[in-house]
Amino acid sequence: MNRSTLWATLTTTALAIAAFATLGTQAPDTATASSSGDPASSAARSAAPASRNQQQWPTLRTGAQGSAVTALQQLLTAHGHTLTTDGAFGGLTAAAVQAFQTEQHLQADGVAGPNTWNALTTTLRTGSQGAAVTALQQLLTAHGHSLTADGAFGGRTSAAVQTFQKNQGLQADGVAGPATWNALITAPAGARPGTGGKAKADPTGYSLKFTKNQNHPMYSTLALVHNGKAVKTYRAGSGMGVTNECASGEGWLPSGTYQVKGHERDRNSGLQTGIKGYAIQLADKTCTPKAGQKTVKRDALFIHSEMLSDGTQAIDIPLMDDDYYRWDGDIDYKSWGCIKITPTDIKDLFSRLDRAGWPKNLTLHVS
Repeated sequence: MNRSTLWATLTTTALAIAAFATLGTQAPDTATASSSGDPASSAARSAAPASRNQQQWPTLRTGAQGSAVTALQQLLTAHGHTLTTDGAFGGLTAAAVQAFQTEQHLQADGVAGPNTWNALTTTLRTGSQGAAVTALQQLLTAHGHSLTADGAFGGRTSAAVQTFQKNQGLQADGVAGPATWNALITAPAGARPGTGGKAKADPTGYSLKFTKNQNHPMYSTLALVHNGKAVKTYRAGSGMGVTNECASGEGWLPSGTYQVKGHERDRNSGLQTGIKGYAIQLADKTCTPKAGQKTVKRDALFIHSEMLSDGTQAIDIPLMDDDYYRWDGDIDYKSWGCIKITPTDIKDLFSRLDRAGWPKNLTLHVS
């Protein structure tokens, strides 16, 4: 072999090795390339950095809580295993995971690991509908892209997906495949659009707002507000129907701003306040009835519902209009000066605040 032939051979070999290495580093948004030959499926896959290709999914099991559990529950629902999306990994969620794993010929241990996540994640695009889209929208909202979780993948959802993908270093095609799901579930919640995926304090953030209905106190409203916009509003009541803010134990909450002191899902206060289960505790408030009169301290203030300490409903006692620790209807919007919403609504509120990370400076504004 002469020198020119040797040089050409070495050059060709080097180029082939470089091309192979380049192809080997490409990471599609789907877990594996499709062999179906479906051009639409192939076009839907977006490139991702090599670090995303590893897809370090969280491992979830009984006892886990938070936005990842909510996403898991919604994805299971999308696959036919209907669950309440409360963000709490309990027995029903474990059973649904096992059933899904059995269907997918995976180890049916009830623990959601990488193989389960890869089987659950569904590629979504404009026009998609259902529980998986709802999960996608809620996760995007948790990352700062305010969306209505209506289960319909429209223009706003597509734009939010694109922005999120760009911030995470994914190809911004607006199609949510496994790599996008992985980033949504594993990236720190609270990242704002345009911050390169890094969490940044929002000047407005999350807050709660209770708006009084002067004519019908038990038809007041409680709203979860994000960036000045109500993302969810619930019917709420406060007090026993008395609009006097200073009537301790009877009147509704005095107007003003309250610091949220804490929250719990399994409160069991006994006869002290009579509040069990899901509860958000508020700071005390001092109220002045009229000029020259003594102030009244309003304490033991909560946002709560009517349930048992484990979040379930007490038994229905025959011939009793209002069962203690059971939501029986409109009569249960009345409270001893707190704010009350239905069990379904307070669980939904907790789920949303779970996804928001329960902001440390969360406040309630009453007006």
